[in-house]
Amino acid sequence: MITTQRFLLKPLTINDVSHKYLSWLRPEVSAYIEYAKNSPSIEELKSYVSERENRQDVLFLGVFTKEAQHIGNIKYEPINNKRKNATMGILIGDDDWRGRGVAIEVIKASGNYLANQHGIKTILLGVDGSNKAAVSVYQKVGFKIKKQDGSNIQMIWSL
Repeated sequence: MITTQRFLLKPLTINDVSHKYLSWLRPEVSAYIEYAKNSPSIEELKSYVSERENRQDVLFLGVFTKEAQHIGNIKYEPINNKRKNATMGILIGDDDWRGRGVAIEVIKASGNYLANQHGIKTILLGVDGSNKAAVSVYQKVGFKIKKQDGSNIQMIWSL
């Protein structure tokens, strides 16, 4: 478990998959999340989480308030120990928590955890260039644009 000033980041399990979590995958919330474009059922979402639970190349964390409210997820997949990098995705699903600095706090804490516990040196991500808010957040964390191809942006954060 990773603790930040406001949040607990803990491995996501099928017990965390709820109808509330499923509601985060509606288009207006998750327009830029590739998996969400499939409109999964709750059973498919449980399977997706279960498939990642015990994998050594995945760190799939639920973001919880100190009051145990599940507000989002951050996932590193794959974690490549040989190359010392990991690919990140994040979703702050709870409307009440968007725009409140959650992503910055969570990315920094989990990135530092990967650096300290797993020797990870770089975090990679892909983002749609039209998602200006996300690009801005990632740059505030320390990500730099590595490559841009049309609206697809590849970013890298050196830890």
